[in-house]
Amino acid sequence: MGELKRISTGIKGLDDKIEGGFFQGSVNLIAGKTGTGKTAFCASFLYDGAHKGETGFYVTTEQSEEDIKADVDAMFGWDLDDLEKKGKLKFLSIKPNVSAEQSKTDTSRFIKIYTYDLLEKIEKGIKAVRASRVVIDSVSIIEMFIRDEYLARAVLMGLMEKLKSMKVTAIFTGTIPETMESLSGGGIVEYLVDSVIKLDFVPVAEDYKRTLNVRKMRRTDHSVFIHPFAIEKTGLKVMDVTST
Repeated sequence: MGELKRISTGIKGLDDKIEGGFFQGSVNLIAGKTGTGKTAFCASFLYDGAHKGETGFYVTTEQSEEDIKADVDAMFGWDLDDLEKKGKLKFLSIKPNVSAEQSKTDTSRFIKIYTYDLLEKIEKGIKAVRASRVVIDSVSIIEMFIRDEYLARAVLMGLMEKLKSMKVTAIFTGTIPETMESLSGGGIVEYLVDSVIKLDFVPVAEDYKRTLNVRKMRRTDHSVFIHPFAIEKTGLKVMDVTST
């Protein structure tokens, strides 16, 4: 087997801790509680690609496209609108929305329609801009929306297979609920993906610092340390730590 081609994460100080980046064609989970930096991570990944001639596709299932763009502009001053106009980035908003009446009578049919629509729109969006980097933010809402664990697993596996068949390198985000220990809303996706990177807040003195830990990464000799990272005006920066 030949050497794996690596795709830069776009995060300063991270690539050298995972043998050069995500391996091409992988699906990777970025998990963390609210406010730990998941959107900043995703934006960095796509922004880096856009400036290397690798078009990005950002699918949001929770926040609006406008909110994401505004957050990224506030954090880094990056104009995602401009990248979109130049054809280097595409956004797609797909929010599950079922009425109270549907939830009582026709949930199964509605979920099947939503799932088919999700896969079709993602495939069309990737082809439209010839994307090589994809973000699905987040899969937690999909897990929670599809309450049947077997069906949720089947949907997520179908999504992953679709992305892999299109040879894109993808990031899923997963929101860790404050009262749960799983790495996504339903605790399913972390077992399916090629890598899991956990973002967290840890108490340091009287303050809290953001940290990053590579929980798993297939085919990769990765760092096992918990690394502090910062959201700076120029992007995310992961710090080195030394063993004692």
